[in-house]
Amino acid sequence: MSRPRTLFLTQALPNLLLALGVLLLPASLSAQPLVLAQVSERPKKDYAELRPMASYVADRLGEFGFDGVEVKLFRSADELIEAVRAGEVHWVTETPYTTARLVQETGSQALVKKWKNGQRQYQTLIYTRDDSGIRELHDLVGRRFAFEHPYSFSSYYLPKRILERAGLALTPLESSGDTPPDGGVGYLFSRNEKNNALWVDKAIVAAGALNDGDWNNPDRVPPSVRQRLRIIYRSPFYPRAFETVTPALSADAAHRLKQLLLDLDHASHGALMSRYENTEAFAPIEPSDLQLLHDMVVDTGGTTR
Repeated sequence: MSRPRTLFLTQALPNLLLALGVLLLPASLSAQPLVLAQVSERPKKDYAELRPMASYVADRLGEFGFDGVEVKLFRSADELIEAVRAGEVHWVTETPYTTARLVQETGSQALVKKWKNGQRQYQTLIYTRDDSGIRELHDLVGRRFAFEHPYSFSSYYLPKRILERAGLALTPLESSGDTPPDGGVGYLFSRNEKNNALWVDKAIVAAGALNDGDWNNPDRVPPSVRQRLRIIYRSPFYPRAFETVTPALSADAAHRLKQLLLDLDHASHGALMSRYENTEAFAPIEPSDLQLLHDMVVDTGGTTR
């Protein structure tokens, strides 16, 4: 009788080990990379800026099942939103407009504010050549206008709303040689900040829109060009950027991420923060920020100049 029993145990051992292996596998299979995402038209540059911070955070979120990091860059806010809905992204660093869309369309949560490029806040400037004869927004009727790119808050979404609220009808143009519509404003995308200023300076367009940080950056608006330009409108100030968590990140992991970011400072992590899009600091979300993201642009009123 002992032999059959031994034979049974011997035959059952592989199955027993297999069963134990199945029980052990979920813990290892549950490990995944932490995914940080952004909309980008300069993927090589943006990847290099985002990866170190993503790695720093992922190394400290191992208890939540993360064993690595991945940076995903998308060509548009729509593509990013689709990926968030599919559960492919945990964390997003973006400007107010894209953040607002994430909050409203995917159930994501704004976690902290980011002082990107050393700016706590920024504003939109609408400007023209000093000798253009344009003194106010209504003088843009029948002219060409340059936004930067279609997913920019400060150089597309906000100035577009400003012009529309001023009663101007906007029509996209195929090329800089197209004639603007009668009674309206034709617009183009310059694709970057320097082009925006140069197009205005060379009278390819009558006016453009940039944020004040880009306006004061000599690499983006050379002083020799800026001295020939004149600002005709300044918007109110808005938060520069937000760090946002998606529904794919657990509440406990999101809380830990928030604390990690708020605890960072230049005294101890200056190199890491500077590389992360020249971040000066992270700051808590205030009720006014949540209101902004809820309505996005309830009021785009500003001052003319």
